Amino acid sequence: MLDIILAEILVAAIITFFVGRKLAAIIAMAVSILPLIALLDWASLYGFNIIHLGIEKSISIPIAGVSLNLAITPLGWFFALMIIPLFPAIMLFSYSFYKKNDGFYPFMLLALLSSIGIIMAKDMLTFFLFWEMMSWSSFLLVYRSRDKEAVMSYFIFSSLSAFLIFLGILIIYQQNASLLLSSINIESNAYGVVAIISLIAGFAIKSVLMPLHAWAPYVYSKSDEPFVAFLAGGLSKLGYYGMFLILFILAGAKVLETYFTNLSPNYILAVFGALSAFIATLIAFMQDDMRKLLAYSSIGQLGYIAIGFGIGTPLAVSGALFQAFNHAFFKAVLFLAAGAVAYRTGKWKISELGGVGYRMPFTFMATLFAIFTLAAIPITSGFAAKWLLYESAIDAKYIFVAPIMLIAGVGAFLYSFRILYGVFLGENRYPNIKEAPKSMVAAMFILVMPLLIFLIFPGYMLDMMHDALISGNIATLNHNAFVIETSLASYNTIAVIVALMIALIPAILIYKTRKHRVVDFMDNYLAGELPELYDNKISMHAASRFYKPIEEIIGPYFEPGTMSYYMAIYRGLKAISDAVRKIYTGKAGDYAIYVTLFLLIIMGWFIWM
Repeated sequence: MLDIILAEILVAAIITFFVGRKLAAIIAMAVSILPLIALLDWASLYGFNIIHLGIEKSISIPIAGVSLNLAITPLGWFFALMIIPLFPAIMLFSYSFYKKNDGFYPFMLLALLSSIGIIMAKDMLTFFLFWEMMSWSSFLLVYRSRDKEAVMSYFIFSSLSAFLIFLGILIIYQQNASLLLSSINIESNAYGVVAIISLIAGFAIKSVLMPLHAWAPYVYSKSDEPFVAFLAGGLSKLGYYGMFLILFILAGAKVLETYFTNLSPNYILAVFGALSAFIATLIAFMQDDMRKLLAYSSIGQLGYIAIGFGIGTPLAVSGALFQAFNHAFFKAVLFLAAGAVAYRTGKWKISELGGVGYRMPFTFMATLFAIFTLAAIPITSGFAAKWLLYESAIDAKYIFVAPIMLIAGVGAFLYSFRILYGVFLGENRYPNIKEAPKSMVAAMFILVMPLLIFLIFPGYMLDMMHDALISGNIATLNHNAFVIETSLASYNTIAVIVALMIALIPAILIYKTRKHRVVDFMDNYLAGELPELYDNKISMHAASRFYKPIEEIIGPYFEPGTMSYYMAIYRGLKAISDAVRKIYTGKAGDYAIYVTLFLLIIMGWFIWM
């Protein structure tokens, strides 16, 4: 039955090339429910009795003399839970989003198929083949944007990722003479360390970990939102799946600790994660383009996962996996909400929006809850995940990482508030727009549901990741459905909810008992400041230079941008290539001289030796 599910996804990808966009959306949505059913069936392997259909746990697919070996594992099952459920909702959203079928659905289905192949691969060859399938299908989706910078940056970094991963796989094969994950034993020598670092760097590119993130702002801001929702929410987790596989399942973290006796490579990974969270957050709240703001937000939020993997304790890894799950859903919701706003207004710049929430209340509600989770507002599942990470950094005495995480958390609230107030509240510039189509609204609220569930029952998240942690030789935390206990404290959702309700009572009473007066917008917005001119009229929009004082301080430090450093490398390599190219003159006499010099050098070498 598993082979039928995979075949149906492949056949659906072909069919959707030739049908109308609404039918293509329906086919893609229907087919994408099949692997979700398989996930629910496999849940019985990990203590969740939901349905029993008897779907195979493993399969071998022979193709051109090569067998693709697939099997569900505890780690694969957990990551599939955060990737596969996104797809049906995104297809539902796309039902009204597109005006024509121009290749979106076929390539998205191929991306789904390749994602399943990656998380079920039993050997590194199968893993790499599906990884390349994922890279090329997503590249074709990026190519639909027709933006040169987005296309070229994604192609270059995807090629670099493939090279680094392939290099690591070659070294592993040289050491083990096998690519089966169950047979791999990475040796604690220079070659083993190079393999681990190469693989981690290759996965870090897909996980947009700084400084390998440079492609993401171009791609996220120029591609269609349904695809970016899957790219940021789902496909980015495949990089962290690969990291977990190498560091914990294949014991790469222990190999690094054994080889580097006076240095902690895991600490370096945590530092890179912290810097990603910190720097990306600073850049995010200076963005006026809503898509770029969300792009840098995604880079920052994914950095927390690297922090957890770098610290490596049960508390840290549990928080990292919790954060990964949260990010998959709240980031998908935010990109879909941005697409819904643009669908109605045709605008992306926050300074050109405002008051949209008055006319799109359901989109605003979905965005509001997703942002609360992103900003780790107490009571949300985002708070539970980051609380575990904060505690793990303090407990491990990572004195550099912990304060950076805290500052990044404050910054996340700042840019989240910019979206809420600049786009949905403030001056109402679009009094005549309508709420997003029902299919779009339904898709956003479907993706909000898991965030609501784990808000109340964070212990269920730890139950879901339990076997994945055990497979990586990581202990699990004491918990029940409502309470997570650690060595430093405990998190009780019931207590938090009750405390919040008690705190709200005085606020509600004050609001109800006080007398209110209706004031003009200008009366409360300017607050004594001189009005600034905007298009020859007074700008009353909150997003106009929203964080002006902060931007003036930190803005100059980010003007060059990461891409400028890559361009410097490119110019250096081009200069070397141009110099080497001059050697090839096309004249036989010159080549004869080259051969003679080469032979003389070889002879001199042997005489010297």
